[in-house]
Amino acid sequence: MVTYGIIGAGWRADFYARIALLCPESFAACGIFIRNPQKRKEFSEKYNLPIFDNLDDLLKTDFDFIVSCVNKESINDTAQMLADKGIPVLTETPVTRDDLSGKIQVAEQFHFMPRNQAYKAIIDSGILGKVRQVQLSCCHDYHAASLIRFFLDIKDEKPHKTEIRLNDELNRYNSRAGLITPTAVTSGQKIAVLDFGEKSAVYDFNYEQYFSDIRASRTVIRGTNGEIVNDTVTYLKDGLPHSFSLKRDCFGIGENLDGFSLRNITGNGDILYANPFAGARLSDEEIAIATCLVKMKEYVNSGEEFYSVKDAYTDYSMFS
Repeated sequence: MVTYGIIGAGWRADFYARIALLCPESFAACGIFIRNPQKRKEFSEKYNLPIFDNLDDLLKTDFDFIVSCVNKESINDTAQMLADKGIPVLTETPVTRDDLSGKIQVAEQFHFMPRNQAYKAIIDSGILGKVRQVQLSCCHDYHAASLIRFFLDIKDEKPHKTEIRLNDELNRYNSRAGLITPTAVTSGQKIAVLDFGEKSAVYDFNYEQYFSDIRASRTVIRGTNGEIVNDTVTYLKDGLPHSFSLKRDCFGIGENLDGFSLRNITGNGDILYANPFAGARLSDEEIAIATCLVKMKEYVNSGEEFYSVKDAYTDYSMFS
């Protein structure tokens, strides 16, 4: 069992409270500290968990670590304040300083998402040869930097960066709060070429992609012997190109009555990713965040880092 307290009441805090609700056999939220009275009321109506108006009261509860979901301006100071008290902290992104110290890890979840884990399994299998280029249009700035480093096996190398920004006019019809009346907006599109020497990346992202199906995301991973383009893998074998597609195997499809959740991702006859929370009704994003929670518990017990302050700052500084 992973037990954690939560600080904050924003969009991200909702994920951590919801994961405990959907996976009670694996996760427990011992409470949440919320300053804003209206937010406390909203959370109390959605979740059956202790809600505190005083941080000290939360810190008196029994937990493995604290999850900090405060606003971006307070992320660094809150993490350091908790660490100074000897409290293990899983802090949300972005981490904009590299001098934080103590038991701090960062909830950078994108590389734990099921399809990205499947991509990495394909890379590690060797069928693509030496992977030299990534083209990402699926997440913003420091999250994209994290994925670029994950796929290309880049540590803290600094790339030569060329960047342009374009205006993109489109109809916004969806948001964090759900569907809205379509409204014309002009959104900023950032395109950057990152040259690491032997390896390179192309970043192309518009924030509208997070909630819009009329601005599709895409991932391209290119190696000397093949490439991945979204769900299609093509590679040379015995001098001829072979292709296969990634397939999501889910409960709850058709006549299956075992709930609705991802079981695994397969391709070319192999299981490329197995969902450790199969059976729970979690989105890919929630699976990734839940994985961060498990990794954080392992870090508390063993000291083995899974996403350090240095890692997160490297991501942040790549596009700052």
